[in-house]
Amino acid sequence: MVALNEAKRRTKIGFEVEEIDTEQIARVLRDKTYVPKISKKPSKPSHDLELSARQLTGQPASLGIANGKARVISKSSDLFEMRKGEVLVCDAIDPNMTLVVPLSAAIVERRGGMLIHGAIIAREYGIPCVTGVADATRLIHMGDQVVVDGYLGIVTITSKANGPQR
Repeated sequence: MVALNEAKRRTKIGFEVEEIDTEQIARVLRDKTYVPKISKKPSKPSHDLELSARQLTGQPASLGIANGKARVISKSSDLFEMRKGEVLVCDAIDPNMTLVVPLSAAIVERRGGMLIHGAIIAREYGIPCVTGVADATRLIHMGDQVVVDGYLGIVTITSKANGPQR
């Protein structure tokens, strides 16, 4: 590692250990004018796998465990599509959204806290609720099958809406 740092200092160019072999390091240390040939790594992996979240954590706000298809609410008009037994996923429940809460199997909110409106309503109706789930509306998609654990504050995406089971 000392030799690599010295070679970097002498050539005044940046490179990583994986980009240069030991013979080139030795040559840089012997010949101050030599510039090593750096092989760049591919910027994108060659495989076509898509990474996605499986478990999201938040703050338990109402006890219980429930599962169902996710209904992501991003605007007021999405409320009209809510069906009984779906998991309500939103930024935060405002008082105008209270009418759909009894239809929900569970609630997942991006904003957090035990005293936010959604958590209070969930406890009143006995519906599991997890709040403070960072990027919940971005990571959970409409129709994803999810399990909401209101005891531990964990939301598990068991299967994607248009993808294979995990």
